[in-house]
Amino acid sequence: MSITVPCALRYRDPVGALLLSVCQQLEHNGAETGLGFQVVSAFNEAFNNLTQYAYEPPTRGVVDVELTIADSELELTLLDSGKTFEFETVTDPDLNVLPETGLGIFIIRSFMTDVSYEPGDEGRKNRLRMVRRLESADAARND
Repeated sequence: MSITVPCALRYRDPVGALLLSVCQQLEHNGAETGLGFQVVSAFNEAFNNLTQYAYEPPTRGVVDVELTIADSELELTLLDSGKTFEFETVTDPDLNVLPETGLGIFIIRSFMTDVSYEPGDEGRKNRLRMVRRLESADAARND
């Protein structure tokens, strides 16, 4: 499934609602409870970062959101043509001081099984790929 929306905050919640609906159906079919909350939280953080940092006002680009579901994983990819950033250098925040900002990447990494970022170049968009392994509710309870 793929949808392209303007990189503006008002589009985050409608896309998030679509993702939540898909995840709730997966939960209904046996995936672990809370999957939807975690996937949508990761998406919201990524989309928020794009709206805040990817484009210099008044320029606003678009965000391609792609969702793929395989037998054992859900893959959520966000593609944009905005500014790149050094994803690998983002460190976990000091949770002892509860910072007001800087938690987005930490939240994404916490809720998703695998996260990778590829900066774009000529003709290729930036790609944030977030994968969540799908576990059955029974398997999750046994962990």
